[in-house]
Amino acid sequence: MSVLQKLPFYCAHPARVVLVCGVLTVNAGTTWAALGQKPSLPTASSAPSSSPNAKQLATAPTVQSSLYTRHEIQLDSGTTVWEFATPAGVVFAVQWRGPVLPDLGHLLGDYFKVFHQETAQARTLGRHGSPVNIERQDLVIRSNGRMRNFFGHAYAPELVPAGVVIADVLQ
Repeated sequence: MSVLQKLPFYCAHPARVVLVCGVLTVNAGTTWAALGQKPSLPTASSAPSSSPNAKQLATAPTVQSSLYTRHEIQLDSGTTVWEFATPAGVVFAVQWRGPVLPDLGHLLGDYFKVFHQETAQARTLGRHGSPVNIERQDLVIRSNGRMRNFFGHAYAPELVPAGVVIADVLQ
């Protein structure tokens, strides 16, 4: 048996290797910003069709004021994610609604550790499933829903711009 025959099917032929590498490269790009990071903005080199996970619904912010901007992203799953960014370009809140729960690990970024710890602690106390309500000084997360109807939001209170009423933003 040759070395090529011992390799997995996708490595046995050079064309398959190139195809697999191409798919991995496309999937490696971020599709939306995480809480506390810069918002996702389309660039000339990243057309919506180049990303299998998300597409921008607008090339410019969907809401823009002197206090914040709102960007809307439609995931291929049908779920919509809204990013709320400060004038300095830092995402202070995210919101989602749709048939599939978005990847909260990506959406929450560094704040995901807190989410994971809080939900793990709730499970040990016998609380399973939704809703998730986390209210801390540094992070607020509300997540609820069931199959085909997930919704929620997360924000970092210390990142919310002065003059912004978070309840009005996350309506």
